[in-house]
Amino acid sequence: MKRFLIIGFLFFSNFVFAQSKDKNLLSINDFEAKLRDNIGVAQLIDVRTPEEYMRGHLKNAINLNFNDDNFEDIIKTKLDITQPVFVYCFSGRRSSDAATFLRDLGYKEVYDMTGGFAKWTSSSKPYISNYNSTQPIAAFTLENLDQIVNTNSLVLIDFYTEWCGPCKKMTPILNKIADQNKNIKLLKIDAEKSENIASVFKVEEIPTYIIIKNGRQIWRGVGEMDEVELKEVLAKMK
Repeated sequence: MKRFLIIGFLFFSNFVFAQSKDKNLLSINDFEAKLRDNIGVAQLIDVRTPEEYMRGHLKNAINLNFNDDNFEDIIKTKLDITQPVFVYCFSGRRSSDAATFLRDLGYKEVYDMTGGFAKWTSSSKPYISNYNSTQPIAAFTLENLDQIVNTNSLVLIDFYTEWCGPCKKMTPILNKIADQNKNIKLLKIDAEKSENIASVFKVEEIPTYIIIKNGRQIWRGVGEMDEVELKEVLAKMK
Protein backbone atom coordinates (compact mmCIF):
# COMPACT_ATOMS: atom_id res chain seq x y z
CA MET A 1 0.00 0.00 0.00
CA LYS A 2 2.82 2.36 0.89
CA ARG A 3 4.45 1.66 -2.50
CA PHE A 4 1.28 2.67 -4.31
CA LEU A 5 1.06 5.87 -2.27
CA ILE A 6 4.62 6.77 -3.25
CA ILE A 7 3.94 6.06 -6.93
CA GLY A 8 0.76 8.11 -6.72
CA PHE A 9 2.65 10.98 -5.12
CA LEU A 10 5.34 10.90 -7.81
CA PHE A 11 2.73 10.84 -10.55
CA PHE A 12 0.92 13.80 -8.97
CA SER A 13 4.20 15.69 -8.54
CA ASN A 14 5.15 15.13 -12.19
CA PHE A 15 1.66 16.19 -13.26
CA VAL A 16 1.88 19.43 -11.27
CA PHE A 17 5.40 20.06 -12.58
CA ALA A 18 4.23 19.55 -16.18
CA GLN A 19 1.37 21.96 -15.63
CA SER A 20 3.66 24.63 -14.16
CA LYS A 21 6.10 24.10 -17.01
CA ASP A 22 3.44 24.25 -19.71
CA LYS A 23 1.66 27.35 -18.41
CA ASN A 24 4.29 29.51 -20.13
CA LEU A 25 3.90 27.68 -23.46
CA LEU A 26 1.15 29.71 -25.09
CA SER A 27 -0.99 29.30 -28.18
CA ILE A 28 -0.64 32.07 -30.75
CA ASN A 29 -3.87 33.70 -29.55
CA ASP A 30 -2.85 33.53 -25.89
CA PHE A 31 0.64 34.73 -26.79
CA GLU A 32 -0.85 37.73 -28.61
CA ALA A 33 -3.20 38.49 -25.70
CA LYS A 34 -0.42 38.17 -23.13
CA LEU A 35 1.74 40.56 -25.14
CA ARG A 36 -1.10 43.05 -25.20
CA ASP A 37 -1.58 42.72 -21.43
CA ASN A 38 2.12 43.48 -20.91
CA ILE A 39 2.42 46.36 -23.35
CA GLY A 40 5.22 48.71 -22.37
CA VAL A 41 7.21 46.10 -20.44
CA ALA A 42 7.11 43.01 -22.68
CA GLN A 43 10.43 42.03 -24.28
CA LEU A 44 9.55 40.29 -27.56
CA ILE A 45 12.42 38.20 -28.92
CA ASP A 46 12.72 36.55 -32.33
CA VAL A 47 15.43 33.89 -31.90
CA ARG A 48 15.72 32.94 -35.58
CA THR A 49 18.51 33.90 -37.95
CA PRO A 50 18.77 37.49 -39.24
CA GLU A 51 17.74 36.29 -42.72
CA GLU A 52 14.55 34.73 -41.37
CA TYR A 53 13.85 37.81 -39.28
CA MET A 54 14.20 40.18 -42.23
CA ARG A 55 11.86 38.09 -44.33
CA GLY A 56 9.11 38.50 -41.77
CA HIS A 57 8.69 39.06 -38.03
CA LEU A 58 6.23 40.18 -35.38
CA LYS A 59 5.90 43.92 -34.84
CA ASN A 60 8.26 45.28 -32.15
CA ALA A 61 10.26 42.04 -32.01
CA ILE A 62 14.04 42.28 -31.73
CA ASN A 63 16.25 39.65 -33.35
CA LEU A 64 18.57 37.71 -31.02
CA ASN A 65 19.85 34.69 -32.94
CA PHE A 66 19.81 31.65 -30.64
CA ASN A 67 22.49 30.01 -32.79
CA ASP A 68 24.87 32.91 -32.22
CA ASP A 69 27.93 31.86 -30.20
CA ASN A 70 27.54 35.05 -28.14
CA PHE A 71 23.81 34.56 -27.44
CA GLU A 72 24.26 34.55 -23.67
CA ASP A 73 26.36 37.73 -23.65
CA ILE A 74 23.94 39.45 -26.01
CA ILE A 75 20.81 38.75 -23.99
CA LYS A 76 22.49 39.94 -20.80
CA THR A 77 23.03 43.35 -22.43
CA LYS A 78 19.70 43.48 -24.28
CA LEU A 79 17.18 42.05 -21.82
CA ASP A 80 15.96 43.19 -18.42
CA ILE A 81 15.86 40.15 -16.13
CA THR A 82 13.06 41.72 -14.06
CA GLN A 83 10.63 42.08 -17.00
CA PRO A 84 8.65 39.41 -18.91
CA VAL A 85 10.27 37.89 -22.00
CA PHE A 86 8.31 36.55 -24.99
CA VAL A 87 10.17 34.27 -27.40
CA TYR A 88 9.33 32.69 -30.75
CA CYS A 89 11.11 31.03 -33.68
CA PHE A 90 9.86 29.38 -36.88
CA SER A 91 8.23 26.20 -35.56
CA GLY A 92 8.81 26.32 -31.80
CA ARG A 93 11.89 24.13 -31.34
CA ARG A 94 14.53 26.88 -31.03
CA SER A 95 12.27 29.08 -28.93
CA SER A 96 11.64 26.19 -26.53
CA ASP A 97 15.39 25.72 -26.08
CA ALA A 98 15.89 29.48 -25.77
CA ALA A 99 13.12 29.77 -23.16
CA THR A 100 14.73 26.98 -21.10
CA PHE A 101 18.11 28.66 -21.44
CA LEU A 102 16.70 32.01 -20.27
CA ARG A 103 15.06 30.41 -17.23
CA ASP A 104 18.34 28.72 -16.33
CA LEU A 105 19.95 32.16 -16.38
CA GLY A 106 17.42 33.46 -13.88
CA TYR A 107 14.69 35.00 -16.07
CA LYS A 108 11.55 34.22 -14.09
CA GLU A 109 8.81 35.15 -16.56
CA VAL A 110 9.47 33.65 -20.02
CA TYR A 111 6.66 32.88 -22.47
CA ASP A 112 7.11 30.68 -25.54
CA MET A 113 4.78 30.69 -28.58
CA THR A 114 3.75 27.20 -29.63
CA GLY A 115 3.87 26.55 -33.36
CA GLY A 116 6.14 29.54 -33.92
CA PHE A 117 6.08 32.04 -36.75
CA ALA A 118 4.86 29.40 -39.22
CA LYS A 119 1.69 28.93 -37.17
CA TRP A 120 1.36 32.70 -36.69
CA THR A 121 1.42 33.45 -40.43
CA SER A 122 -0.73 30.47 -41.44
CA SER A 123 -3.34 31.78 -38.98
CA SER A 124 -3.40 35.13 -40.83
CA LYS A 125 -1.79 37.08 -38.01
CA PRO A 126 -0.09 40.35 -39.06
CA TYR A 127 3.65 40.57 -39.45
CA ILE A 128 6.31 42.96 -40.75
CA SER A 129 8.80 42.31 -43.55
CA ASN A 130 12.05 44.14 -44.28
CA TYR A 131 11.63 43.31 -47.96
CA ASN A 132 9.43 45.04 -50.49
CA SER A 133 8.74 41.62 -51.98
CA THR A 134 6.44 39.58 -49.75
CA GLN A 135 7.16 35.86 -49.84
CA PRO A 136 4.69 33.84 -47.76
CA ILE A 137 6.24 31.85 -44.91
CA ALA A 138 3.66 29.09 -45.12
CA ALA A 139 0.91 28.40 -47.65
CA PHE A 140 -0.67 31.75 -48.42
CA THR A 141 -4.30 32.33 -47.44
CA LEU A 142 -7.01 34.60 -48.75
CA GLU A 143 -6.87 36.44 -45.42
CA ASN A 144 -3.15 37.14 -45.93
CA LEU A 145 -3.88 38.43 -49.42
CA ASP A 146 -6.77 40.59 -48.25
CA GLN A 147 -4.56 42.21 -45.61
CA ILE A 148 -1.87 43.13 -48.15
CA VAL A 149 -4.36 44.38 -50.75
CA ASN A 150 -6.07 46.57 -48.16
CA THR A 151 -2.79 48.16 -47.02
CA ASN A 152 -1.21 48.75 -50.46
CA SER A 153 -2.76 50.74 -53.29
CA LEU A 154 -0.82 48.90 -56.02
CA VAL A 155 -0.04 45.18 -55.73
CA LEU A 156 1.75 43.07 -58.34
CA ILE A 157 1.12 39.35 -57.78
CA ASP A 158 3.54 36.85 -59.27
CA PHE A 159 2.14 33.31 -59.37
CA TYR A 160 5.09 30.94 -59.71
CA THR A 161 6.26 27.40 -58.93
CA GLU A 162 9.66 26.25 -57.76
CA TRP A 163 10.22 24.08 -60.85
CA CYS A 164 9.22 26.76 -63.41
CA GLY A 165 12.17 27.90 -65.59
CA PRO A 166 10.59 31.17 -66.83
CA CYS A 167 9.62 31.97 -63.21
CA LYS A 168 13.26 31.79 -62.17
CA LYS A 169 14.28 34.06 -65.05
CA MET A 170 11.62 36.61 -64.09
CA THR A 171 12.55 36.73 -60.39
CA PRO A 172 15.47 39.22 -60.69
CA ILE A 173 13.43 41.39 -63.08
CA LEU A 174 10.46 41.54 -60.72
CA ASN A 175 12.66 42.21 -57.70
CA LYS A 176 14.44 45.01 -59.55
CA ILE A 177 11.15 46.64 -60.53
CA ALA A 178 9.86 46.40 -56.96
CA ASP A 179 13.07 47.93 -55.59
CA GLN A 180 12.85 50.82 -58.05
CA ASN A 181 9.14 51.46 -57.43
CA LYS A 182 8.40 51.66 -53.72
CA ASN A 183 4.70 52.28 -54.42
CA ILE A 184 4.41 48.76 -55.87
CA LYS A 185 4.02 45.81 -53.50
CA LEU A 186 5.41 42.67 -55.12
CA LEU A 187 3.66 39.58 -53.81
CA LYS A 188 5.07 36.17 -54.78
CA ILE A 189 2.66 33.25 -54.40
CA ASP A 190 3.58 29.62 -55.02
CA ALA A 191 0.63 28.41 -57.11
CA GLU A 192 1.08 24.81 -55.95
CA LYS A 193 1.25 25.61 -52.23
CA SER A 194 -1.63 28.11 -52.46
CA GLU A 195 -4.01 26.32 -54.80
CA ASN A 196 -7.02 28.07 -53.26
CA ILE A 197 -5.77 31.50 -54.30
CA ALA A 198 -4.60 30.28 -57.71
CA SER A 199 -8.09 28.88 -58.23
CA VAL A 200 -9.78 32.14 -57.23
CA PHE A 201 -7.66 34.04 -59.78
CA LYS A 202 -8.15 31.27 -62.38
CA VAL A 203 -4.41 30.75 -62.81
CA GLU A 204 -3.88 28.19 -65.58
CA GLU A 205 -0.40 29.16 -66.78
CA ILE A 206 2.84 29.71 -64.87
CA PRO A 207 4.06 32.37 -64.42
CA THR A 208 0.95 34.52 -64.22
CA TYR A 209 1.08 38.18 -63.19
CA ILE A 210 -1.85 40.14 -61.81
CA ILE A 211 -1.99 43.81 -60.89
CA ILE A 212 -4.48 44.98 -58.26
CA LYS A 213 -5.05 48.71 -57.83
CA ASN A 214 -7.07 50.00 -54.89
CA GLY A 215 -8.52 46.54 -54.34
CA ARG A 216 -9.53 45.89 -57.97
CA GLN A 217 -7.82 43.66 -60.53
CA ILE A 218 -6.90 45.84 -63.52
CA TRP A 219 -4.33 43.81 -65.49
CA ARG A 220 -3.23 40.24 -66.14
CA GLY A 221 -0.24 38.78 -67.98
CA VAL A 222 1.32 35.34 -68.47
CA GLY A 223 4.66 33.84 -69.44
CA GLU A 224 8.14 35.29 -69.58
CA MET A 225 8.09 39.06 -70.16
CA ASP A 226 10.66 41.65 -71.17
CA GLU A 227 11.64 44.09 -68.41
CA VAL A 228 10.84 47.12 -70.55
CA GLU A 229 7.44 45.71 -71.47
CA LEU A 230 6.51 45.08 -67.84
CA LYS A 231 7.70 48.55 -66.81
CA GLU A 232 5.51 50.10 -69.50
CA VAL A 233 2.50 48.22 -68.18
CA LEU A 234 3.17 49.38 -64.62
CA ALA A 235 3.77 52.98 -65.71
CA LYS A 236 0.19 53.10 -67.01
CA MET A 237 -1.13 51.95 -63.67
CA LYS A 238 0.28 54.81 -61.58
